[in-house]
Amino acid sequence: MDASFVGRELSTATRESLWTVVDSILAHGPTLNDRAGATGLALGYVQSGKTTAITALIAAAADSGYRVIVALLGSTNLLLDQNHGRLIQALGLDHRQDYRWVVMVNPAGVARTKEMADWLSRGRTVLVPVLKHAGRISALAKVLSSADAANMPVLIIDDEADQASLNTEVNQGLESRTYDALTQLRAAVPRHLYVQFTATPYAPLLLEPDDHLRPDFIELLQPGEGYTGGREFFVDHADVVVRPIPTLDEQAPRSLPTQLPKSLVEAFGSFVAGTALLLTSDPTAAPVSMLVHSTQRNDVQARYHFLLQRLVRRWTEVATTAQDVDALPQQLTDERARITSLGAPDVGDDDFLEGVRFTLRETTLWLVNSASDVNKVDWKVAPVHVLVGGNKLDRGFTVEGLTVTYMNRPASDQVDTLEQRARAFGYRSDLLPYCQFFATPRTLKVLRETVDTEYDLRANLRDWLADGHDVSTWAGQVGLLLPQGTKPSRQTVLTTLSRFNERPGWHQLRRPSVDPLVRDQNTSIVEAIGLLGAAPADYGRLRHPTLRLPLGVILDQVLTSWAGVEVGSSPGWRHQELLDLLGRLPDQGALTPLLLMEHPEGGPRQREWDPELGFINLMQGADPVRRPGQPWYPGDRAIGGVTEDPEQVVVQVHRVRSTEPGAAPELFTLAIHAGRRGVVRKV
Repeated sequence: MDASFVGRELSTATRESLWTVVDSILAHGPTLNDRAGATGLALGYVQSGKTTAITALIAAAADSGYRVIVALLGSTNLLLDQNHGRLIQALGLDHRQDYRWVVMVNPAGVARTKEMADWLSRGRTVLVPVLKHAGRISALAKVLSSADAANMPVLIIDDEADQASLNTEVNQGLESRTYDALTQLRAAVPRHLYVQFTATPYAPLLLEPDDHLRPDFIELLQPGEGYTGGREFFVDHADVVVRPIPTLDEQAPRSLPTQLPKSLVEAFGSFVAGTALLLTSDPTAAPVSMLVHSTQRNDVQARYHFLLQRLVRRWTEVATTAQDVDALPQQLTDERARITSLGAPDVGDDDFLEGVRFTLRETTLWLVNSASDVNKVDWKVAPVHVLVGGNKLDRGFTVEGLTVTYMNRPASDQVDTLEQRARAFGYRSDLLPYCQFFATPRTLKVLRETVDTEYDLRANLRDWLADGHDVSTWAGQVGLLLPQGTKPSRQTVLTTLSRFNERPGWHQLRRPSVDPLVRDQNTSIVEAIGLLGAAPADYGRLRHPTLRLPLGVILDQVLTSWAGVEVGSSPGWRHQELLDLLGRLPDQGALTPLLLMEHPEGGPRQREWDPELGFINLMQGADPVRRPGQPWYPGDRAIGGVTEDPEQVVVQVHRVRSTEPGAAPELFTLAIHAGRRGVVRKV
């Protein structure tokens, strides 16, 4: 098997990493220890080559004694066919002649049960690709139970495990049909190892402790060299790849378009120009593809398909009669200039014109949805493809040679759905000048922030496990860092979650400790950081001493050491959660305002003190009247940059004392604006 990976140009380091992960996964299975029924999760990146990892795991499992290998390869026949075919090809089962393997797709019934038993009696390893459908899985469970496979070691691979496998009726105390069928399958073959593969593990990691799909162990898959994913697209090379489109071009839920959005015509121009340049310079780069994702509605997809066909015909006529490149549609010449300015090699005008003619002539449009008869894409019939679809293209579906994505579908608030919807990952970094991602600002913002979610998840999982903690405790102790306004997955598969900073705003330490030792410690912190001597900055009518320090420095030298912040010390104040959230933000070097809020003439502000609630109206409001020509104060909540940038972290140190003599002495307390990301944990 390793030799075939060499032929696929996988480096030695990549192959060694892959086999290390495979060996680690199999160490949890029944062929290497007495444990049976373990559930593992192999965490990859979107479009990062999970099929390669699955192939390696299947091959190694067969070598270590697994007699039946069940592969749940998709919840649609389209995905099952695609993934089944790729798996057969990768394992070489379509041409090898060692009589070791048998493939049985969706086995069901008495005849197939006898066939399964016969092959097993002859010593074959039986690979069983199965549709992730309750009926198919239940039928397989009966076949295995009746074919004397109950005592054999069985490997069950669940691809895209966070999608259709989970219990969608958990909140009703019931079991959904597919989930129940998986329970039957696992019961039919007690000596099994169940391995989930996904790039979006948010839901599986947040399952209830007694859910049989909650992973017992996790392995992190590493992409090969040159992989381009979310970080490359939406952070590192966003200036090259990302193309914001007007919010008005977002497809309305219930209307059929009468014409293509101007931004889609521009995106198609980028695709045609880029493909012409690419295939002229490198004809072996085919196939080249574009993805148009506007809606989940089949009728709207069909209209986009029709309008794109009309555009292709019109541009083909123009290109055929054009005498030179100046006669081409302006979108093509503009995009040619853009793409070459980004590093793609240019070609002569005559070659470009011929490349455009070839690209348009070979452009093959596919409508990929549940209502279309033409939904199985054949990459071999043409070098240039445009796919129009929706949910059928969301997850698991591999778009060969994808360079341009146009996504004017309203942004999903589910992080796993939106991340999987962005299929534009996994391609060679040298093709980045040709890769363009057109989407609305809201979609692009969430995708960019989801990069932080993804890397934070992997880093914290690795640290948590390396420290000797169990996977089962991660969800409750660490959890997910999420973009504002999003949720990890669909609510139907998750029960009660704890959310911190879900509604971004200010966190106020209203009831600081009045203990003299605590007051002295916090005063020393304020003095040591230099805030008492900081130069005042203008905030309208008022001026506040202000330092701008790296976030990490404020965390280390101020917030981590702040005293009197134990759980329950002050209403609504969750100090450890704040430290955790701020410490997980990606840019710890970001300059962060640290302000001293005191009386304009120096000394403490005076506030009403309640023994139970602490200071009332700790933060000063805006001036009630704005007079022309006079400075105006917008209030404590609006300063430090939060109005201009809601993502801004701001730390205010309030110097304050009670209005009632002797009730609460002068002391320092905190108010923190933590940005717009939140943390979700399992209760």
